[in-house]
Amino acid sequence: MHAEALFRFARRLTGHDESAEDLVQECYERALRAFHQYKPETNCKSWLFTILHNCHRMRLRSAQHRREVLDPGDDPKFSLIDHLLETEVSSEQTFFDNTPSAEVRQAVSELSEPMRAVVLLSDVEGLTYQEIAEVLAVPLGTVRSRLNRARNTLSQKLWKIFREHMPVLAH
Repeated sequence: MHAEALFRFARRLTGHDESAEDLVQECYERALRAFHQYKPETNCKSWLFTILHNCHRMRLRSAQHRREVLDPGDDPKFSLIDHLLETEVSSEQTFFDNTPSAEVRQAVSELSEPMRAVVLLSDVEGLTYQEIAEVLAVPLGTVRSRLNRARNTLSQKLWKIFREHMPVLAH
């Protein structure tokens, strides 16, 4: 039912279609196993986003663990995982590729991950503040402050872009 929205979010988190598909599949598997815990009066979409976000966090922890146990070979600073992660597409690349302005995509990509996550869940996926708080496992006030700071930051950056492209109108 919410597969498309879950896939979009997963693709933004992972940066790859195949990884996103795997993450959504894992999310649905966990949801089926935990369906007895779902409360019918709650928002199913938010519940699924929470599961997906938690699956992603567990994968990151697992990748961190693998990075820590890698044999660095001759160079003690070398990490194959770091090297591979550096060459991957950024987590929101697909979303940014579909945004009309490179400057807007750049402004959003420069937000910190926590601020970018609340902007995407709110303004792209349409989740409520409460749903976002549940998905990200943070207090409601944190969602509000992050979203406010993110929008203010974007507003300032976009105003600078606007002034560069429309100097006559900006004064």
